[in-house]
Amino acid sequence: MDLRLRSAVDASVGWYDDLCALHRVGSILADGLWSALDAPPPLHSDAVVVEPEVTAEQVLARLDGRERCGVKDSFATVDLAGEGMELLFSATWIHREAEPGRRRAVPAGWVAVTDPDQLSEWTGQHDTRDVLLPPLLRRAHFRILARYVDDRIVAGAVARLGSGAVDVSNVYAVSGHRVDWAELADVVAAFFPGRPLVGYERGDALAAAQDGGFTPLGELRVWVR
Repeated sequence: MDLRLRSAVDASVGWYDDLCALHRVGSILADGLWSALDAPPPLHSDAVVVEPEVTAEQVLARLDGRERCGVKDSFATVDLAGEGMELLFSATWIHREAEPGRRRAVPAGWVAVTDPDQLSEWTGQHDTRDVLLPPLLRRAHFRILARYVDDRIVAGAVARLGSGAVDVSNVYAVSGHRVDWAELADVVAAFFPGRPLVGYERGDALAAAQDGGFTPLGELRVWVR
């Protein structure tokens, strides 16, 4: 397996584990499949395929008859269409090589969110108020990033330092604004220098990420019922 893809998938699993812990939900990783022991946080899947050899039968057995659930198939190899599940979306893993050098200044307009009021504004723009909770602001390997224009948050992203790579997720911009992904890479590097960046995107965001120097690695799928 491409080590860049391995890094991206592992970073995503680390994100899931951290968010579940934040919401006091236990999890298990066994036989190439991660799963939450109870209902996961909003917008998150109940199970994540971590190894490409995992089968649909393994996934369904782990879900244990949950009526409403989601599955993140990290390699787009598990077909759950005949198992009462629908494809919610497909996306593409992305990677950007580390840029060596000293810690750089944060690009103008960008800051790390540091207090609950800022976070409330950030999550209100992104509909993640029940997902990204204030205790994340006290986690050293997380940075919730905001871009301000005229004292208003117009764009944001989350950077999470994992085992060597930084997972960049929850990238958004309000109407009338856009995210420059090359600039975003510089923002992340200001906080976590010398690390490769990973994540996944689709549609216009994927095209913007590629324009910003990110390389596509492979497809993933999210299923729900």
